[in-house]
Amino acid sequence: MKQIAESVDVLVVGGGTAGHIAAIQAARAGVTTAVIEAGTMLGGTMTAGGVWMPNHFFTKTGPVVQGIPWELHTRSKEVEGLPVPDYRQRRPVETPGYYSYINVPVYAALAEAAAVEAGVILHYHEFVDEVRADGDWWEVVSRGRGVRRTTRCRELIDASGDSDAVRALGLRTTRSKVSQPGTLQYQIGGIEYEQVWKEEVQAIYEEAMRDGTLKKGDWAYANMEPFIYYLRHGGHNATHIYDADTSDADGQTWANIEGRERMLRMFRFVREQVPGAERASIRYMAPFTLARETYHTVGEYTVVKDDFVRATRFDDAVCNAYNYIDLHSQAIGCEVSFIDDPDAIPTVPFRALVPKGSRRITVAGRNVSANRIAFAGIRAQCTCMAMGQAMGAAAALAVQRGMASRDVPAADVVALTVEHGAVRPG
Repeated sequence: MKQIAESVDVLVVGGGTAGHIAAIQAARAGVTTAVIEAGTMLGGTMTAGGVWMPNHFFTKTGPVVQGIPWELHTRSKEVEGLPVPDYRQRRPVETPGYYSYINVPVYAALAEAAAVEAGVILHYHEFVDEVRADGDWWEVVSRGRGVRRTTRCRELIDASGDSDAVRALGLRTTRSKVSQPGTLQYQIGGIEYEQVWKEEVQAIYEEAMRDGTLKKGDWAYANMEPFIYYLRHGGHNATHIYDADTSDADGQTWANIEGRERMLRMFRFVREQVPGAERASIRYMAPFTLARETYHTVGEYTVVKDDFVRATRFDDAVCNAYNYIDLHSQAIGCEVSFIDDPDAIPTVPFRALVPKGSRRITVAGRNVSANRIAFAGIRAQCTCMAMGQAMGAAAALAVQRGMASRDVPAADVVALTVEHGAVRPG
């Protein structure tokens, strides 16, 4: 096994939705930056995970997340030869903002190119094994096939989604007593919709649930949408996997097996029992099941429901968190609630991204310190990307000033992200 030693200013654990933006921001700000990513590409949930619908870059009236996330999104449209949609021309009656869509291969490749161009050192197929302090440095041991790497860094950003580095340090984490279900993303195509009758397929679905052909969770939104919604979306983002815990290899393995079993069961049902779906095929399957939540870092502040729905004006806000509360559960299915005031824009405070009692480490993305209800709103992909950009800026400023990231004024973090195109929070 190769024994490799490396030294950088900033190490990002996880190159997913938040992590790849954090790394690009830190590197563009002029500090040496590396990423440890267990998977095969950057982007996480929105690329390898198959949730290719980042929301929300815009409210109904203006932008809430821009900067590096929007830059990569618009670049991907240019490569595809597609116009960047003019969001002022949309009429988002059913939603508080605008969904955007990416082409996964194009976005993943562009994100990687942007990282490399900025000077980010990428290490795929590695996971963090140990984290320890050495004075004002961190020593992080990561392992991959044939590789044991020890990275020394000044600042650490945990964007793993499961608080991997935070847990390795023994810092405080928490888990909801009832976590949101996970999902395996797949898509069924080839359905001849002119033969699909809404009431008929609803009756067929309900019969299949009664006789055990299908199981609860195979169609996650049965409490709020008719079954034809599943068919029109080809099953994408439409299945629940209860008790999905992807924070270790055993849990990920079980969740993968459960997700594929549910996918096959639904595919057989659709092909064999839905008129017009005889020629259907599975067009896409993500390589692994996603968890919506596992371990939350306990930060210097925990965002709660009232902070989100009332858009608390934090003095240390570093990015916007514009979304609706999207809460999934085994008991109900999915509950969606919009913020009453359409002009209210929730934000994320810097304190919620600093692990309690820590120095020189921040978190971003799903590791944010938030309770169950607030987290159901904050976990949106654009917000995760914005958190990543903010923490990339905080780490870079900390290194350049010879101080801990937690001591960098939030206003300075925002100023640097705005310099790189971000939207000022609030």
